[in-house]
Amino acid sequence: MGNLKEIRNRIGSIKNTRKITQAMGRIASARLVKAQQAVTAARPYGTRLAEVVEALTAASDDAAVDPLMAARAEIRKVAVVIVSADRGLCGAFNANAIKATVALIKREKAAGREITVIAIGKKGNSGLTYAGVKPSYFHEVPNHDNLIDTVKAVATEATGLFLPPDGAAPQADIVYLVYNFFKNALVQEVQTVQLLPFAPAEVDPDAPPVEPVFEPGREALLSHLLPVALESQLQQALLNSISAELAARRTAMNSATDNASQMINDLTLQFNRERQAAITTELMEIIGGAEALKG
Repeated sequence: MGNLKEIRNRIGSIKNTRKITQAMGRIASARLVKAQQAVTAARPYGTRLAEVVEALTAASDDAAVDPLMAARAEIRKVAVVIVSADRGLCGAFNANAIKATVALIKREKAAGREITVIAIGKKGNSGLTYAGVKPSYFHEVPNHDNLIDTVKAVATEATGLFLPPDGAAPQADIVYLVYNFFKNALVQEVQTVQLLPFAPAEVDPDAPPVEPVFEPGREALLSHLLPVALESQLQQALLNSISAELAARRTAMNSATDNASQMINDLTLQFNRERQAAITTELMEIIGGAEALKG
């Protein structure tokens, strides 16, 4: 009977766990709808802004028309912005971002470059610290109310590393961004993109020459639009990462719920078999005792 009690307790414990995973999966599903709408609504603006910046950067052979476009002759210092989550229980979401960041850092260190890290999300911060890379800047994952504030703070930090004020030596010659891109509710893809410097757009040599007219001048437009484009890229990355996290959590919790249900079925079957065996044993003992009394 002791074994039956143990199985019964395990079934009850797994049922309680299943209730939690079911609730977390439903919460993630509800939040994912809103997050997915935010990503969809923000993409047209980001895409159109990128097209305008591309047209501006492709209009001249002078790649250094703006300081944020000035590529360094030699890259000695690298900054990495990693976007992760504040919580776990979302499958390999955080592990994939951390793994990609660690691989990038190892590659850059092997080339003799100094590394500075800006971490968004507690999991990325702790994961990199455990890997021996302590982030210099840390931000928690923002919500809808403080998303823009976080974007502006990170953009300021990245720009300050690339173009320090008062003519100080730059702390980064190139800035990378690592985040989970939200493809759909089932697929999230880790992407590593270059934030700074802005690369000039490639011009098709076979295309007919076009002389665009800018008002105000190209330099003035780039001076205003490039910081905005940087913030837009970070905003897009955060929105994609938040949606990808919720999708990964929903998938993980649904899988955990299914596994719990399967375990409950298996344990219930085992419980019934054990109970049937115990009853059979008791019956055999009673019959044996009765036969002994007759003899």
